[in-house]
Amino acid sequence: MSGNDPALQSDDSSLEQFGYKPEFHRVLGFFADFSVGYSYMSPLAGFYALFAYALTTAGPAFFWTMPLVLLGHTINALIFAEISSQYPIAGGVYQWARRLVGDRWGFLTGWMYFLALVGVAAGLAAGVAPYLAALTGMEATNTFDTCVALVIIILSASLNLIGTKVLGKMTELGVWAGLIGLGVCGVYMLLFARIQPFHVLFEDFGAGAGHSTGAMFAASLLGIWIFFGHEACGDLAEEVHDASREVPRAMLTTMLAGGGSALLIALGMILAVPDMVGAVSGAVANPADAALRNAIGPVGATAMFGCLMLVAFSAAISVIASTSRLLFSMGRDGMIPFSAAMSQVNPRTGLPTAAVLAATVLPCIVLLIGGFAPHIAEAVINFATAGIYTTFTMVLLAAVFARLRGWKPSGPFHLGRLGWLLTLVALAFEIGALINLVWPRPSSPDQSIVSVMLIPLVLIAVFCVGVVLAARRSVTVDESR
Repeated sequence: MSGNDPALQSDDSSLEQFGYKPEFHRVLGFFADFSVGYSYMSPLAGFYALFAYALTTAGPAFFWTMPLVLLGHTINALIFAEISSQYPIAGGVYQWARRLVGDRWGFLTGWMYFLALVGVAAGLAAGVAPYLAALTGMEATNTFDTCVALVIIILSASLNLIGTKVLGKMTELGVWAGLIGLGVCGVYMLLFARIQPFHVLFEDFGAGAGHSTGAMFAASLLGIWIFFGHEACGDLAEEVHDASREVPRAMLTTMLAGGGSALLIALGMILAVPDMVGAVSGAVANPADAALRNAIGPVGATAMFGCLMLVAFSAAISVIASTSRLLFSMGRDGMIPFSAAMSQVNPRTGLPTAAVLAATVLPCIVLLIGGFAPHIAEAVINFATAGIYTTFTMVLLAAVFARLRGWKPSGPFHLGRLGWLLTLVALAFEIGALINLVWPRPSSPDQSIVSVMLIPLVLIAVFCVGVVLAARRSVTVDESR
C-alpha cells in the first residue's frame, strides 16, 4: 500500500508503467538494501578463505592486484547503478537485459544468473562447515560438511520466508559481523600486531619465479572471486523505498565499503603473518589462522570463527533472496516452467513463497549430490563465479547494444556523457576478468586436461543450453525503454 507517501506512490507508479502490479511490501531502506549486497560480497570470509592461495601464487605482492580489480568493478557498479535507476524492478540483471535488448537476451541472462546463484548459495553454505568444525573441535568430514551446509540453506530459507524486514535485519547482522572482523583483522592487526615491514608488499618471496606476470594474473583471482555482490541490491528493488535512488546508492556503497574493507583486511593480515617464507612456500597451511592466533590468541581466533560463520550465513540468506526474486521476476513474465506458482506473492508476508522454496531446494540438491559425488558439486560451485561474470558481461553488452540504438539512461542517477566511455571500460574489464577466471591453470603436472578445462567446458555447455532454450522464445523488445 502506498498510502500518502509520495516516494511510495512514485515507486508504484513507475512499476505500473512497466506493466507490473505492485505486490511486494516496500520495507527496505538504503542500509538494508546495502546490507544485502555487502553480506553477499562477504569480504571478510572471502579473504580468509583465499589468503593462502594468493600468497602461495604470487607472494604478498598480490595485494596490488586487489585495488585494480576493485577499480574495474566499481566502474561496473556505476553502469549497473545507472541502469537500475531507470529499471528498479525485481530480478535485477534479468530485467535490465530484457529491457535493453529483448526477451531472448533477458532470458539467457537470467538463465546464467540463476544457475550461478544456485552454485553460490551451495558454496556459501558449504563454507560454514569448516568454521563450525573449528569452533566445536569436531572433524570436518564430507558427511559433516554436507549436513551443516543443508542446515544453513534450510535456516536461510526459513528466515527468508518470515518477511522482508527479517531478511533485512539478518543481512544487517552480517554487516556488523563483518565490521567486527574488519576492526580485528584490519585495524587492530595493522596498528598493534604488525610483524612484517611494509616493503614485503613489493616482494614475492620466490612465488611464481620466472612467471611473475602470470602469477599476478592468477593471484588477482582473489579480488575477482570477492568483489561482486553489488548487483544483488537491484534484485530486491521492488521492496526498496524510493528504489530508483536508493538502489544505485546501495550498489555503489557496497563496492566502496566492501572493497575498502577487503583492502584493509588484506593489509592487516599480510603484515601480521608471523612466518612469511613458510606461508608463501606452503609450509604454513593456513596463514590467516596463524596470523590471527599470533595477534589475538586462540580465544580471540575462536571468536573470529564465530564472526566468519555469521558472515557466511548472512551471505547465504542474501543469495537465496536474490535467487527467489529472480525466479519471481522471470515467472511473472512467463519465462520459466511453473511461472504461475513462481510469480505468486503471499499478500500477508509480501514474499514469493514458491520461488523461495525453489531457491532452497536446488542448492540442497547440489549439496546432496556433493555428499556422494564431491567432484560434481565442486564443478557446479566453481562454475558459479564464472556464471556471475558471464552475466555481468551480458548486461554490459546489452547496454552497449541499447546505446547504439539511441538509448539514453533516464533514471535519477545517470552518468551523462561519461556513460558511453565507462560502459566500454566496464565491458573490457569484465571480459578480461572472465577470461582470467576460466583460463586453464593446472594445479599439478599430472592433472588431466579434462580437469583443467572443466570450468570453461561447463560454462560453454550451460550457455549453449540457454541459447537453445532462448531460441524457442518469441522476440519482443520493450518499448518503455
